[in-house]
Amino acid sequence: MGSPRKLRFGVVGMSSDHVWAMGDGLAALPEVELVAGAEPYPELREQATQRWKLQRTYADYGTLLEREEVDAILVCTDNATKADVAEAAARRHVHVYQDKPMAATLAQADRILRAVEASGITLMVAYHSAFNPLYHQIKSLVSGGAIGTVYLARGATGHGGPVEFGCSKYFCEWLFDRARNGGGTFVDEACYLIDGFVDYLGGVTEVSAFTAQIGYRDYLPADVEDNAVAILRFQSGALGVVDSKWGQVGPAPVRTSYHGSKGTLSSGPAGTELYNTTGIGPPAGWEPIDLHGQAGHGRQPANLQGWRAPAQGRGTSGSGGAEQRYFVDCLLRGQPIEGAASPRLARDVQEVIEAVYRSAQTGCSVRLPLM
Repeated sequence: MGSPRKLRFGVVGMSSDHVWAMGDGLAALPEVELVAGAEPYPELREQATQRWKLQRTYADYGTLLEREEVDAILVCTDNATKADVAEAAARRHVHVYQDKPMAATLAQADRILRAVEASGITLMVAYHSAFNPLYHQIKSLVSGGAIGTVYLARGATGHGGPVEFGCSKYFCEWLFDRARNGGGTFVDEACYLIDGFVDYLGGVTEVSAFTAQIGYRDYLPADVEDNAVAILRFQSGALGVVDSKWGQVGPAPVRTSYHGSKGTLSSGPAGTELYNTTGIGPPAGWEPIDLHGQAGHGRQPANLQGWRAPAQGRGTSGSGGAEQRYFVDCLLRGQPIEGAASPRLARDVQEVIEAVYRSAQTGCSVRLPLM
């Protein structure tokens, strides 16, 4: 018997810098063949052809979908174009693996969700943080009561700015266009935190937010924020605080913490730590923390315990990454995308993002679901 036929992938859009790591991850899988690409910029088409040995490229995705027999496409266009691409793919029953966030607006995200559900295609929104090796361990600890009832989730993210961070001119071209990106730093960076919070804690019922420009980036239009803070209320009654910035001096400050009635779980540059009084320990491999003599605010509970997670390497969204493996496995097994990368949850994340911008614009808190 011959080898089974490989899944034929097209690459639609190459202006997002994420395309190269995502495409490398697909190309590294033995079940996948990257066969064609579509991108208006000829130099990006040439780069993709050389990198992945594409057979053909086109200036627009419509021609690719019309002429190529592909099973799925990797979509790394600007956010506003994703709905058009998903609808066109759904009409041809072509599966979609797309970069985050789902779209530039909630209306566009709803179009994508309708197309997916009507056609039955598989669509995954690649929130790369959801494929961190610790992601599901933390989710299990939070949902399993390891820190008691969660009453607060905090998240901080950002970097020095797209130009300072080294984003390509093609990426920056639409990151700085509110209509094509959906906003500025919040939709670009905070979407990861919102995705994790909604997956771990459930839906959001109310948002209050502020956005601003720090003021020293002359390359940003006036309507694109580089500084944002949002306060969330979850259906459970828990609160959330998220800040995002394009203006971080020093290493990118990606930090999250979950505060419960009987413990705290935090992640940051120093690693991931769990402290609790529940008696519920972490998964295998976490190291106990010696709490003897550690300074604290006030008297600590006598039964307080602590653990530190194993050190993690760089993210796995690139070559051979877990997210590409998951998407391809779902296609091969006919299984739906679940959890943080699913189209339903990604749509709910988009609703929170839209509520953040509405609140910042109106100066009022915004209740969800949006009308």
